[in-house]
Amino acid sequence: MQFLLLSILPLVLASTKCNKYCTCSVEKCKKSTINVGTCDGDGRSKQKLTYIPKFPDGTRKVVFINNDLQILSKRSLENISLASSHVTDLNLKYNNITFIHNNTFSGMIWLCKLDISGNSQLISSDIAYSFYSLPKRYINTLVLKSMKLKPFDGMFSGLKGCKIHKISMTNNDIETFNGTWFAQLKELFSLDINWNRISSQNLNIKGLSSLTYLHLGDNPLSEIPAFCDEGLFQLKILHLSYTQLQSFADMKDKFRCLQSLERLFLNGLNINQLHTNTFSDLKSLKELSLIKMQGRSLQISPYAFNSSSLEQFSFFMTNGFRFTKWSAQVRYFDPQTLFDKCRNIFSLDLSNNLFDFTQKSIRDMFKPLKKLKKLYLEKLQIDYIPWNFLYQFPRLQLLSMANNKIVPWIDGSSTFKDVKSLQELKLENNKISMISSKSIPSTVLDNLKKIDLSKNHFTCSCDLMWFRNWMKSTKVEIKNAKNYRCDNSEFLINYNPTPESCKNIVLIIAVSVGSLVGVILFATIIIYFCRWRIRFQLYNIRSRYRNYHQLKHNNCVYVAYVIYCYEDFKWVKDKLIKEIETERGFRLCIPHRDFEVGKVFADNIVDHMNLSKTVIPVFSKNFSKNEWCLFQLDVARSKLTKEGSLTIFPVMLEEVEFKNMNAAIYSFIKLSNYAAWSEDSYAKELFWDKIKDHLKNI
Repeated sequence: MQFLLLSILPLVLASTKCNKYCTCSVEKCKKSTINVGTCDGDGRSKQKLTYIPKFPDGTRKVVFINNDLQILSKRSLENISLASSHVTDLNLKYNNITFIHNNTFSGMIWLCKLDISGNSQLISSDIAYSFYSLPKRYINTLVLKSMKLKPFDGMFSGLKGCKIHKISMTNNDIETFNGTWFAQLKELFSLDINWNRISSQNLNIKGLSSLTYLHLGDNPLSEIPAFCDEGLFQLKILHLSYTQLQSFADMKDKFRCLQSLERLFLNGLNINQLHTNTFSDLKSLKELSLIKMQGRSLQISPYAFNSSSLEQFSFFMTNGFRFTKWSAQVRYFDPQTLFDKCRNIFSLDLSNNLFDFTQKSIRDMFKPLKKLKKLYLEKLQIDYIPWNFLYQFPRLQLLSMANNKIVPWIDGSSTFKDVKSLQELKLENNKISMISSKSIPSTVLDNLKKIDLSKNHFTCSCDLMWFRNWMKSTKVEIKNAKNYRCDNSEFLINYNPTPESCKNIVLIIAVSVGSLVGVILFATIIIYFCRWRIRFQLYNIRSRYRNYHQLKHNNCVYVAYVIYCYEDFKWVKDKLIKEIETERGFRLCIPHRDFEVGKVFADNIVDHMNLSKTVIPVFSKNFSKNEWCLFQLDVARSKLTKEGSLTIFPVMLEEVEFKNMNAAIYSFIKLSNYAAWSEDSYAKELFWDKIKDHLKNI
């Protein structure tokens, strides 16, 4: 209706000048433009006006905000309700209005949209009487935010006969809501009552059957409203984010009639389980948002996201959901079924989660998404672009991996294998210091339209010459290119190496010297990384010299020797010793407790390991960094492989990233049976059972 008015009312620039404390401008509005007059008391002038001034003829939108109007009456609007004025959009937010007359808007005959938000001193009954003066022919939008409203039966009776399409009552501390207040508004399509204090017991949505948009977010709702019982069959967009919903168990029943629902927002909820086929009956669902989920642990049942109509999906938990092999093993999710029944998704946002893309099962769970066009994997804390992964998305047009820790990569041919449709690549705020001709294949660059590498500190050396030349010649839009910096804070656009400057004698000498240094460094590194192997071999020689011999099992003092690092000793003392030794009677060898004082540490290790039937290494992030832990593990492996005198049963206290594993830890995790610790009661019971079974059978 507003745009119809714009087409039939000529936009004429008259002789009336814009008030010196205001601004007059032209604003784009879809396919047309409108003249806008703005008086902002918090703007540049910092002048809080007490009256609404005149604006040039043809002004359609008046923004009079953050001023000191106090009284709102027909006279207050006189300057914008003249015969030559055709104001259709009036914004009067935050004007300290304390009273509004009942005939205030009788002169605003063309008014389509009214916003009186932020005037919290107004009395609800005065507002109700003013509604009778609104132009019934054109008014279609009413905005009443942050006003401390106290709605009552009959408050909106003055709108009867109006073709109201949209009402917003956000942030009003409303405790009780009754949909029958709006029953006479047969064309009310959009209702926003989020950020109030409406509980499930005080919510009545009867009388809102015409709604296509409903925002109930940020209210203390503990139950899903009975949409079907109250006839809200036409809903297309529904917000239930940041409520107190804690279960989706009855969602299928409560949503059974919402066959027109296209967009569903369930963000910030404390949900512990997503059930199988939770959304499958929503036949028109195109967008689903499940971000900032608050639960400490979430179980995603097989086919939980089943929806043949779903096109856009966003999901992450506040602490990040772990898409890892371990999470799959303890049944927090099933990689094979996660996306199997939602093959029409074209936009997927899984940012802020934790992924182990080194696991093929994690990469393969994306295989059903052949129609994917946009993929957002931001803030995953990973330092690489997954390899053998992107080829699964033949239609991929946008890839965003911003705000990670990605370092330079060399083999772009495997990283971007079979990527043929990519048009936009977002890699800002990573640790990419170098881009070479091998980083991104030419087949990808030829189709690329936009790339963002901002907030990466580049190493400005001759190795970057190809990238600098590409930046100068490419037609690809390089976002924020002028702000790219070198690691010495110099702007990248000022760094222009040439082939000549990169071939001088100094470089040759530097390469020669560097090669020599490299050989020495390589030898040092080899010695460093093999120091424990060398020390262990020396210890073997020493042990043979001292005539160490292996005790038989019936002479063993301990059932198990426990390898752990100091940082994990609290868990060993409070959990492992209590459960296995105190409650079950299996005697454990605990170095902090059982080693002989004054004895050489290496001798203590072998002597006590010889007195034990099995070894339990407690793997953790700290374990993989502790040299003595790794030494003890080497001793145990030697006894296992060479002497066959004991067994090893690993315990996974927490996930160890692949990059932090040495060969020994990796082989145990890959090839051995192990027990994985979790706070989940089911997983915890399984954990202790595994250890007890092992100790009983040795």
